[in-house]
Amino acid sequence: MKFVDRRRELKQLDDFYHHPRAGLLIVYGRRRVGKTSLLSHWLDQIVAQSKLPANTSLFWTATTQGIQYQLRDFSQAVIRLDPRLPAPPAPDYSFPTWDAAFGYLADLAAMHSAKSPFVAVIDEFTYLVQSDPGIVGLLQRVWDHQLSRTPNLRLVLSGSLVGIMEKKVLSAQSPLYGRATSLLRLNPLPFGTLAELFPAWSSAERVALYSVCGGVPSYLALFDGTASFTRGLRAGALAPGSLMFSDAALLLNERLTDPFVYSSVLGSIASGYHIWTEIAKMAGVPETNLGHYLDTLQALGLVERRSPVLAGANTRRGRYHVRDPFLRFYYRFLLPHRTAIERGELARVTETIASDLRAFIGAYVFEELCREWVFYEADRGGLGFLPEEVGSFWAQQRGQSVQLDVVAASRRSKQLLIGEAKWGDKPVAREVLTDLVTRSQRMPQVPEGWQTHYVLFARAGFTDATREAARTLNARLVDLSELEQGLRASAEP
Repeated sequence: MKFVDRRRELKQLDDFYHHPRAGLLIVYGRRRVGKTSLLSHWLDQIVAQSKLPANTSLFWTATTQGIQYQLRDFSQAVIRLDPRLPAPPAPDYSFPTWDAAFGYLADLAAMHSAKSPFVAVIDEFTYLVQSDPGIVGLLQRVWDHQLSRTPNLRLVLSGSLVGIMEKKVLSAQSPLYGRATSLLRLNPLPFGTLAELFPAWSSAERVALYSVCGGVPSYLALFDGTASFTRGLRAGALAPGSLMFSDAALLLNERLTDPFVYSSVLGSIASGYHIWTEIAKMAGVPETNLGHYLDTLQALGLVERRSPVLAGANTRRGRYHVRDPFLRFYYRFLLPHRTAIERGELARVTETIASDLRAFIGAYVFEELCREWVFYEADRGGLGFLPEEVGSFWAQQRGQSVQLDVVAASRRSKQLLIGEAKWGDKPVAREVLTDLVTRSQRMPQVPEGWQTHYVLFARAGFTDATREAARTLNARLVDLSELEQGLRASAEP
């Protein structure tokens, strides 16, 4: 799969490279998010633009081997870059200590000109920390006394074990705290980049793909080269041995000491149980203990608590949602069908998932993309006001349930945007718009004197009657093409 987007990240890397002083960059993010690809692409660009030989930078990947093995492997990688050596080192050669190895690295960097700094990337640094936690303190001493005084050195530490990176490298208790000259947390690709990766697919297929993979490049690569979403689902994501089956457990095992209860909580939320009491019941966790698990999952960025717009963060009507699209898909579809997939019943499982996925997309991913579009449209001035809060709304009002998919509010300008998201395969009828107006009037938190705007989002467009009603109400109609176009633009720097 080709390398796309990451323009902001590449600019940050270029700024780091061209800074006149020694630099220490920390790159971190969940596994499969593309850290190695990004750094490799960046180094290739440096070599191409500067017309430098390939051996003017170090890219070394730590492993789960013992610390002495890793020292020898690192020593071999470093010393082979020394142009002064008449022959390669003996296969068993190793520097006696990490101090000596890093000192040699500093000497190599000092040989470079200021116009072409020496880049040293230590990928999967967290594996090195697991092998020897003392490596962090050692690196701090070497950085303070030698590496930071080598102007032509650009040292990059990259890691996938986010918990270890945050605790051992980035926290105030870490010996390296305050040493980094630049931090880069790599997130999944935004939805807007998928059109470049899958240009032959329809917009609806790309939304379906995003509901399965999110923006994780390694998962998206499973669909690369396939003619359609359904074929890619069967041949890639559902194939026996697919990394999508093992990664959910790895994500939890790497970050939690007791992942089993957390997995049950995630599974309950992904299955549609969003209220505290419902989650506790489905996960088999006492309500009094559930807070600990939810707090931890929120701290890890796997779960978020959403409140109705204008209700305030402390409202008791908060609901919990799985933030990660892949985990949400895994617990909703992959895990329940795992036995059938392992038995080779791919045709039946693919048909079942494809059938159920429409409602799943409509209830979660499409609404989330519509809310993202609101942020983009507001930022470019298309809404006429800048909302301080974007989300949704739900309440029980006079014995009736009120549910509004997309709500944006500005207390400063006293303006409100209320929207409905429809993922059906038929053009949206006029009644949907008139019903939205009726339901919006049951929002109890809206003070008098506010101006209300309306917007409809639809996968399949709108009827002529709906367009006429929208003109009368001055409502905005956004079809899937316009939505995707806006999100593509928002992904650009």
